Amino acid sequence: MKVEEDMFADRGKPLQVEANMYDHVVIKGLSPVRKENGSEDDYYIYNDIENMGLISYIPKYLSNPENFADPVRNKEIHSEAHKVTYRAYVTFKTGYKLRLLDKYGKDKFTYPTDYTWQHVGVFESQMDPPTKFTKYSGSENLMEWVAKHQFGTWKMVDLDNWLVGNPLVIPKYDVRKRAAVSGGVDIFSKSMKP
Repeated sequence: MKVEEDMFADRGKPLQVEANMYDHVVIKGLSPVRKENGSEDDYYIYNDIENMGLISYIPKYLSNPENFADPVRNKEIHSEAHKVTYRAYVTFKTGYKLRLLDKYGKDKFTYPTDYTWQHVGVFESQMDPPTKFTKYSGSENLMEWVAKHQFGTWKMVDLDNWLVGNPLVIPKYDVRKRAAVSGGVDIFSKSMKP
């Protein structure tokens, strides 16, 4: 893979970068590292994207009371449940081109002559939690707690829908999972902690 800037993209000069975030969602309970998450069937899902911009994944193994009897396991459960990922959907225009090369160095695709330089990217940041509770006048609600988080490192997780949105969990209906399992090896399976 190579990234190149077309120095003549805008009538003979480099293109000024433009970017606009058009949507976002806060995801609670999942890791941005996909292999650390289970499948959609492993979670109770609370979806309030429309009203609050939040979707919460609660592992089904939490319904086992024995997990809370062990203090070490109880602490792990707490840290897993409080992971927060911020996902941003961004349109941008840039003079950079991404070239995918095969093992012989040949382009896997070529850009069309009417190429517009416009892209859609999905970016994620695992949020750094606040150090301690800082509200002294009663309990804080979920949105107050989320707002105290700080952005971590940003990563691009999809570009122009090449990875079909690159979901954090493999949905029940995902055709990629069916194809992987039918090949003899389930590359998406991951056992959740008991």
